[in-house]
Amino acid sequence: MNTQTITRFDEIETQKADLGRHPVYVQLHGIEALRRFMEHHVVCVLDFMSIVKSLQRDLTSMGPVWIPPVDSAVARFINEIVLDEESDAAFPGPEPKSHFDWYLAAMDEVGASTGPIRRLVAALRAGVDPSSALRGSDLPASSIEFGCTTFDLLGGPVHVRAAVFFHGREDVIPRMFMPLVRELQASGTNCGLLLGYLERHIEADGEHHGPLAQRMMESLCGEAGDGRWAEAESAVRRALAARRMLWDAVASH
Repeated sequence: MNTQTITRFDEIETQKADLGRHPVYVQLHGIEALRRFMEHHVVCVLDFMSIVKSLQRDLTSMGPVWIPPVDSAVARFINEIVLDEESDAAFPGPEPKSHFDWYLAAMDEVGASTGPIRRLVAALRAGVDPSSALRGSDLPASSIEFGCTTFDLLGGPVHVRAAVFFHGREDVIPRMFMPLVRELQASGTNCGLLLGYLERHIEADGEHHGPLAQRMMESLCGEAGDGRWAEAESAVRRALAARRMLWDAVASH
């Protein structure tokens, strides 16, 4: 990356650091606050998987005739992510579960409403386009806007999606989830499944997935000065701003 690109991504680091210090985490006192947080946040769990699957589609062979991937290491990384996200054996039960189903189980454990997100999934399964399905759901308005932003970014080229995946998810998730775990543990809230979910992402994203996601992004964005870096930077800013708006909305309740 050239100096201008490095400066831009330094500014993005500031956005990510601000998300790690957001006041929403220290407001999670009591079960009602936790339910509200999860009812807003669940859309992030659903669209995270959509980002991963879109990358898998472009970086591995997904058609009826297999074609060797251009980068086998990147293909393995994406396939590992999909394996865990769709069927994680770390779920505390007899059978593997997707992280989305894990999160729904955590919502049920604390009495959070899963009706709106289940209706959204039913609409998507029926073939309704994502933005229409979101806007027709009963999710909170800020969650709908967050999801619409993500699905709009999914229409971008693969290097943009890889940058959003790294900066907007893999690299920032541990920074957001660690203060959340600390607050829940300090409050003594009975939410074992949620804590397990959060700790699983802190461990996987911070120690393994994050560095590989960065390598994938850098490989796809190309050489310093390439216009793809500017496209990636713009998309990342938009994704991080959407997360900030979602957290602001939860904190304002």
